[in-house]
Amino acid sequence: MEHIIGIIDPDYLLYGGAIGIFLGLLFFIFFLYHRIRWFFRLLSRKGTLSPRIFASLRNLLLILFWTAFFGMSLFLGFFLRSYHAFTYEKPVAEIRIHPLEDDKLSQITLIQFLPQHGQTTQQFFLRGDQWMIEGDVIKWDPWLNFMGLHTRYRLTRLRGRYVSTMEEVQAKKTIYSLVEQENHPFWQYLYQYGHRLPFVSTVYGNAVFQVSREERNYLIYVGTSGFIVREG
Repeated sequence: MEHIIGIIDPDYLLYGGAIGIFLGLLFFIFFLYHRIRWFFRLLSRKGTLSPRIFASLRNLLLILFWTAFFGMSLFLGFFLRSYHAFTYEKPVAEIRIHPLEDDKLSQITLIQFLPQHGQTTQQFFLRGDQWMIEGDVIKWDPWLNFMGLHTRYRLTRLRGRYVSTMEEVQAKKTIYSLVEQENHPFWQYLYQYGHRLPFVSTVYGNAVFQVSREERNYLIYVGTSGFIVREG
C-alpha cells in the first residue's frame, strides 16, 4: 500500500480535481440559468409550461456527482501531497562497517550522495562500540514542506562512540571533520538568528549513531525532522 501511495503523483489529482470542480460550477451556473429562464417564461406565459422535472433532476444529479467526484480527487491530492511532504526521506550517505581484529577498532567507509547525483567516498578508522555522524539542519515552516521545500542540511563530523560513559571519558577518541570550514559564517549566523528568519522553523545540530562491531551497511536519510538511519 505504501508503495502504491508513493508512486501516485498528487499534482495530477490536485490539478484534475480543481479543473473538474471549476467545470462543475460552470455546469451548475448553466443549469440555474436555464431554470431561471424557464421560471420567467412561466410567469410571462410565453413558452411551454412543462418544467421537465425528471430531466432537470437527472441533470442536477449528474452535476452533483461530477462535482463530488472531482472534489474527492482534490481532497485525495491534498492528502497525498501532505503525506509525501511530511514522510519524504532523502538518502544522503551510506556507512559500511568493516570490523578489525582490535575489539574497539573498525574501518568505516563513508559514501556521501551529492545534490548533483554524484558521490564522494572516504575511509576512516574509528574506535568505540558505535559510529556517530553529526550535522546541521534547517527545518522550514510546515507549509513550505507541504509546498515541496525539503529540509536543508550538511554533514559535519564522524566519530566513534562508546556505550559506557566511563569509556567515553577515559578511552581514546577518534573524531573526523567532514567539512572544509567547520565554523562557516553562514551556519553560525543561522544558529544565532535562524529562529528569527521568515519561513525558518528552527536550526539545530542533529546526530545519529549505530553499532560498529559487525559487518553491516547503513543508509542515512534526511527527513523533515532531521537525520534517520536504517540498515541497508
